[in-house]
Amino acid sequence: METSLKFRQGEHIDQRDAGVDILKKYWKAFAPRNVNEWGERIANSGGYVVAAYIGDVIAGVLEAMRLDIGGDPHRVPTTFQELTADGTWKTHRDSGDTVILVDLTIAPEYHGVGLFEAFAKYARQSFESPSGVILTYSPLFFAEKRYWVVDKHERLGAKLTKELPRSRPGLTMTMGGEELIAEDVGITAYSL
Repeated sequence: METSLKFRQGEHIDQRDAGVDILKKYWKAFAPRNVNEWGERIANSGGYVVAAYIGDVIAGVLEAMRLDIGGDPHRVPTTFQELTADGTWKTHRDSGDTVILVDLTIAPEYHGVGLFEAFAKYARQSFESPSGVILTYSPLFFAEKRYWVVDKHERLGAKLTKELPRSRPGLTMTMGGEELIAEDVGITAYSL
C-alpha cells in the first residue's frame, strides 16, 4: 500500500461526486442517487462513513453505522431497506453498541492494492463498538463465488455468523467480467 493513503470521516469527505460514482458502480439501486443523498447518509452516520484517498484521489468508501443490537448478528435487520432506513442511514445511533460495516467499496483502478485490508484495519482500530464485535454486511453471490467477499473478511479474522437471503433484491455485481446475482448477504463478525 502506498504511504500516501489517508482516511477522511464524515463531513471531512470531499470529492463526493467521485464517491457517489464508486458506490453506484457496484451497489446500483442501493447506492445514493446523487451527492445530496450521499450527503444525507454522511450526516446521519455520525462519522461512520469513511473515504480512503491515495494521494489526492478518492479510492474507496466504507459506509458503516452503529446499532443497539448487543453484538448479536441475529438482530441485524434482514433487508438493506430496514437496516439503513431506505439508504438514509437514519437507523444509525451514536450511542449504538455495535458497528456494522454495510458497504466497503473500492474503485476499480485501486483493486488489489490492499485497500480492503486497510479499511478493515481502520474500522477495527478507529470505530468504537462497545459490544466487542464489528459486524459486516457482505454480498453473497450465487454459484462458486458465493463467499468471495466473506472469505476476504475471514482471512482478516472475521467469522461468518449468518446469511440473509434476498437482503438486496435485484442486486447484481460484476465479478471477473461476469455479472452475478448478489441479493443475499453474509454477516461476519470481527472480535475486538
